[in-house]
Amino acid sequence: MRSVALSVVALVLGIVIGYLAGMYTAPKAAPSQTAAPTAQATTVTTTTTVTVTQTAAPCRVSVEAIKKRGKLIVGTDATWPPWEWVMGDKIVGWDVDIAREIANALGVQLEIRDMRFAGLLEAVRNGDVDLAISAITWTTEREKVLEFSMPYYLESIVVVTKATRNDINKVEDLYGKTVGVQIGTTHEEWAAANLEKPGKASVRRYDKVYPYMVEVLRRGDVDAIILDRSIATALVRKFPDLKIAFELPGSAGYISVAMPKCAQDLKLAVDQVIENLMQTGRLDEIMQKNFELFLQS
Repeated sequence: MRSVALSVVALVLGIVIGYLAGMYTAPKAAPSQTAAPTAQATTVTTTTTVTVTQTAAPCRVSVEAIKKRGKLIVGTDATWPPWEWVMGDKIVGWDVDIAREIANALGVQLEIRDMRFAGLLEAVRNGDVDLAISAITWTTEREKVLEFSMPYYLESIVVVTKATRNDINKVEDLYGKTVGVQIGTTHEEWAAANLEKPGKASVRRYDKVYPYMVEVLRRGDVDAIILDRSIATALVRKFPDLKIAFELPGSAGYISVAMPKCAQDLKLAVDQVIENLMQTGRLDEIMQKNFELFLQS
């Protein structure tokens, strides 16, 4: 019995051990290939570009508008002989004759508006005048907001004093002195940067060159005035008690007609007139005639 019982027990133990061995050695099931992937948070940014098309406002100044109006409106500061000055009840000068040539080329009448130089360029920008012609020096800063014609004169800047003075012959001689300039000009810019801001000289500003700045110099209210060489040459010829003391180094600049930036067709017409005046010698005739006219006035 004992041997039978032992046999039974051994059989049972064998079955149990076999079952357990099968459980631990059976291969694990592979994960399903169709199992759903793990979800991940994704942020999508959508950018929408909106293009706004702006239509530029029509230019107030154009050849068509001038011809339709029947006159060319020109701004000038008539205190710069022989470029422009008042003689009797008329405004005359180099620039006035050039403006008349431009009006003739356009087939219209000419209207001259006399205004302070300080407001002249702004009047051009605003379209209050068709163009400005007043011994205007071209500069890179001015060209940012205005259109300029081809140059018609090469100018330089000089210092004018009483003829009896011998103590002002160079820039350094202006230190400690009082210097007169016209508002809005390149002369004012130079005096402010080189004399006033460094505290080297006193600068007085005036609206008009002739006769106001000439009078204050002759009275002795200022020690010197700064002008373009062309006008200074005319003034010292007319007033022998004045003289050109010296020229500012590196002051050469071109004189041009100023127009609104948008008036490209007018620029073309003005350039054609100026080029024709230069090629025919008519420009020199205009300048010489007005130089003599001022001396006789």
